[in-house]
Amino acid sequence: MTDTNRTTSDATNAARDAADQVKDAAARATDDVQAAAAQAAENADRAAKRVHGAADSAMGTAKDAATEAVDDTKETVDDVLDDLKSAAEQARQAGAEVLDAAQAQAQQAYESGRGLVDEGVGYVKEKYRENPGLVIAVGAAAAVAVGLILRAITRR
Repeated sequence: MTDTNRTTSDATNAARDAADQVKDAAARATDDVQAAAAQAAENADRAAKRVHGAADSAMGTAKDAATEAVDDTKETVDDVLDDLKSAAEQARQAGAEVLDAAQAQAQQAYESGRGLVDEGVGYVKEKYRENPGLVIAVGAAAAVAVGLILRAITRR
């Protein structure tokens, strides 16, 4: 071989080696890009799963908080209703006691008044037997006094 052929052959071999190196570098770069893309996809998938898990957790926490608030409100309402029922029962009992006391006082007043009327009637009967004219005169005077009082009231 001649030097020219050799130089051409060396240049061709060098070009082929360079092309092979470029091809290998491109293949490595392609593999690296694919690996990086796969890693990025995996990272995105993991991030999406974390976000989904966080959203589920937040929804669960919100649901639990809402359920707890509803339960607390229900308990409070139940307590208030129980207190109102208790107060109503106490008021009913107090009213019944007041009514019983008023009835007892009215009964006592009636019996006392009835006794006084009976005593008064007995006294008048006794005085009528002793002096009937005096009782009739007092009765007539009382009737005239009541008539005058009524006449004075109706004139106003």
